[in-house]
Amino acid sequence: MLRKTLLFTALFISCLSQAQKELTVTAIPADAEIYEVANTGYAMKKGVGSVIFKLDKEKPVTVEVRKPGFISEKKTFLRDKNGEPRATIELTQRLVQINASPADAMILVNGAEFGRSPQAVSIPKGVSITIDIKKPGFVTQSKTLYNKQGEEVPEITYLFKLEDRIVSIKADPQDANILVDGKKRGEGTAQVIIPKDKCVVVRVEKQSFISNEVTYCNKELENAPPLTDVIRLKDRSIQINAMPEDARIFVDGKEVAKGNYSMKLNAGKCSEVLVLKSGFVGVKTNLCNQSDATPPEGEYAIQLKQDEAYLQSEQSSIANKNFNLIIENSTITPQDAWKKLVSIIQSYFDEIETVDYSTSYLKTNWVGKTFNVGSDFKSMIRTRVIITYGGEANKYNIKILSEITKPESNCARSANDYNNGSKSASLTATNDECFEPVDRILRKYSDLISEIQRRFK
Repeated sequence: MLRKTLLFTALFISCLSQAQKELTVTAIPADAEIYEVANTGYAMKKGVGSVIFKLDKEKPVTVEVRKPGFISEKKTFLRDKNGEPRATIELTQRLVQINASPADAMILVNGAEFGRSPQAVSIPKGVSITIDIKKPGFVTQSKTLYNKQGEEVPEITYLFKLEDRIVSIKADPQDANILVDGKKRGEGTAQVIIPKDKCVVVRVEKQSFISNEVTYCNKELENAPPLTDVIRLKDRSIQINAMPEDARIFVDGKEVAKGNYSMKLNAGKCSEVLVLKSGFVGVKTNLCNQSDATPPEGEYAIQLKQDEAYLQSEQSSIANKNFNLIIENSTITPQDAWKKLVSIIQSYFDEIETVDYSTSYLKTNWVGKTFNVGSDFKSMIRTRVIITYGGEANKYNIKILSEITKPESNCARSANDYNNGSKSASLTATNDECFEPVDRILRKYSDLISEIQRRFK
């Protein structure tokens, strides 16, 4: 009995000793490669998926499992009477190679700077990470990589190419609208993307300003777009609306339109706008687009007031036309007729410039009446009478000359302009360049012809 017991024990020890001499290492994933690593660090490939290693007494064996796209795992085994005959080494951490173009782009992992290209990035099991590739002037590229069951398996290598450009646009004024290829993208500031091999047109616009456009291109052999740019609106757009609708609009002395006009006022410039119409008081507006001047408005509605000269005169068919006076009363001698005629004229005019009975010629001085004093534009109606011989005794030609200030003449400018050194000419009744004939007569003289007719009946 004792002999049998000893024999069984020897067999058991022999089997146990034999089991400890071999170790089966299994890799996960099954296609991972298995290496034996020497003390010198040299690794020798032993197989794929599963390998049997012989264990020598007191000589450890270092096993490394490798697969592209994973962080390799090492494990050292010793011959041990209590050791298991089998071992599993699982690769759990993913490893991806991140390459970027341009090469100096910054690689960020979960928002933190990781380094320049290339970089190896690990993804622990059950975790996801976000990769961002950034460089000033380029559109950032981002991608989320997963090491989770049920999610997309990450690739071994990624190449991120930054090709689309981006420009930070600022508008001046700050509340101006920014449009990209005709579509509004922001107010005051905007990030403008220029795709590879494309150009975009950026326009900044604001009411009462002339819009400004800049074209940015992202093409080979062309200058790269700037990182930032300021697009300024400098020139003004001003709408002039005049009433009455046929009023004449002048800009810097040149007639440009009637009723309505959209004018451009360049930066650093000033312009004088005049709105004029016969029968109305002209209006003058000085507009300046200068840093030290009050900014012009975007629209001006200019309503002209009726000229006092027209309110105090009336339309007449005898203005500036010869009226034939024939004295048919035979009892009135030519001398008496002339005296009476001169007397009637003197009742209307204080001064007679020329009077000659022998030639039956009379000419009064011009008599002027000024209106709209203190406004931008004064006006004056001047009147005189000329009598000439009618071709036979007691026959005369009588003409009432009535003239009014030319609306666009310098004479019409206000006294303030003239006193301040403007080029306005003095408005006097004797300044012929200031006047033009008008088919109106001041009410003071409207009965002159009828009175002459009545007096010679």
